Amino acid sequence: MSTQDFYAALTPFYHLIYPNWEESVEQQAAMLDALIRDYWGDTIHSILDVACGIGTQCLGLAQVGYQLTASDLSAEEVTRARAEAAKRQLSIDFSVADMRDVLRHHDQQFDLVIACDNAVPHLLSDEDIGLALQQFYACTRPGGGCLISVRDYEQERGTGCEVKPYGVRDHEGKRYLVFQVWDWQEQ
Repeated sequence: MSTQDFYAALTPFYHLIYPNWEESVEQQAAMLDALIRDYWGDTIHSILDVACGIGTQCLGLAQVGYQLTASDLSAEEVTRARAEAAKRQLSIDFSVADMRDVLRHHDQQFDLVIACDNAVPHLLSDEDIGLALQQFYACTRPGGGCLISVRDYEQERGTGCEVKPYGVRDHEGKRYLVFQVWDWQEQ
């Protein structure tokens, strides 16, 4: 299954990963806003979210006053994020783009580039990660910054196959058991 196919199928249910997605949008925005202010003061206004998914970070950041441009590899997730922004009457420029090609795609610089929710490790080679980081740097104005959240796999490193439960969620009259399967492979 391709990455695009995986996220296309996940899109309608992505919010179920969170116990309360609406609260998570607000909480993540508050945490990111605090980090931004701690590191860059009041100099950050424009933000490029290079892995926006369904909008978990960009929606909340727009709600607290930042100017957002957001892209993702998944057209389905961008469509959902666009709909979520419209419901909240937020003006966010959404588009479909690979994080390894964001400079050509967006053709501008931003005060801050973000890639949250462990998006960068979806790139499977050092070459691809390096290319993405070069693109983030090229999209960052002088004096700006880049904020990336990555899971600490050293804390998680296991063997074999693990099931990571998120819990039971009710959605549109149906009940879902939400979990991830982590299949560790020796490198």
